[in-house]
Amino acid sequence: MNEQITILISVTALMFMVIGGLSLIANYYTLNGIKSKTVGDGQHGVARFATKKEITNTYHPVAFQVVKWRKSENLPTEQGLVIGSTGKKSEVTALVDTGDVHCLMIGAAGVGKTAFFLYPNLEYACASGMSFITTDTKGDLARNYGSIAKENYGYNIAVLDLRNPTRSDGNNLLHLVNKYMDLYRQDNGNFSARAKAEKYAKIISKTIVSPDGNNAAMGQNAFFYDAAEGLLTAVILLIAEYLPPTEIDGQLVDKRHIVSVFKMVQDLMAPSQVKGKSQFQLLMDKLPSNHKAKWFAGAALNSAEQAMASVLSTVLSRLNAFLDTEMEQILCFHSSIDAETFCKEKSAIFLILPEEDNSATRS
Repeated sequence: MNEQITILISVTALMFMVIGGLSLIANYYTLNGIKSKTVGDGQHGVARFATKKEITNTYHPVAFQVVKWRKSENLPTEQGLVIGSTGKKSEVTALVDTGDVHCLMIGAAGVGKTAFFLYPNLEYACASGMSFITTDTKGDLARNYGSIAKENYGYNIAVLDLRNPTRSDGNNLLHLVNKYMDLYRQDNGNFSARAKAEKYAKIISKTIVSPDGNNAAMGQNAFFYDAAEGLLTAVILLIAEYLPPTEIDGQLVDKRHIVSVFKMVQDLMAPSQVKGKSQFQLLMDKLPSNHKAKWFAGAALNSAEQAMASVLSTVLSRLNAFLDTEMEQILCFHSSIDAETFCKEKSAIFLILPEEDNSATRS
């Protein structure tokens, strides 16, 4: 009997020890146990405003002297984003972030996103020699800063006005392909120029057919989109290499543009006079066996007749976005600024996008 009482007392004591230990552990790992630590007591982090020393170490101070800048005096050498300022109205010092960063400005209407943030950044970009692209719905940026960038800072200016395409500068998508294909034709041994023409043709095709760059998501239809990219690349190269300028009203007009590509693909879908061969196959037969256009179109060229028709239809459907009489005034003429000029020289592109017209924005 005494042994049973002893066992019961031992078990009871052990149970109380376990319960007490769990209570101590639970209390130790609550927020109450870290009140004395130097991390904001663990509840709110350490967010705070930067000190003057931290601001000086992080950002580059630049005297914001617009009057002198527009006279080509005291131009800043540091390129970056203006994210703030200090000083009086007549003696403003800009705080410039010279790192390779992105910046998102969010604010309600009327708080000064354009006047107090975008305009100072455009002015600083011009003064420091940075090329830039702006998007606008009303054209205010082009009106207010287009002439300043051109006349005061010597910039190349292009205004792509999708609101009024007939008054817009040109943007021929095939411009760089045509440029390097012409260099190759002038110097038949210049394979570097030929390679660049092919590279830009592939970039255009990828952008048009697969703007998201992921054909794998197409599932079983991935073949048609991959083949469509190759076929479109081939047609672009053929247009750039073999379509001669046409004389209209005594002037030579270059018709190597995206609308001509559409018309050529449409013609290739017409029935041929040769049984068992499409117009596309007959065209490819005329090319040398080592011609790159023939290689790019190989997937469509060696597929069944129905599959080839599907590939051609895919290309036509992607090119439909460029069939617009107004848009042709932009796409069918010489480009004011191409990608290479934009990277090598001081250039500014003002893109005016009408927010009420979704079709123009998508194009």
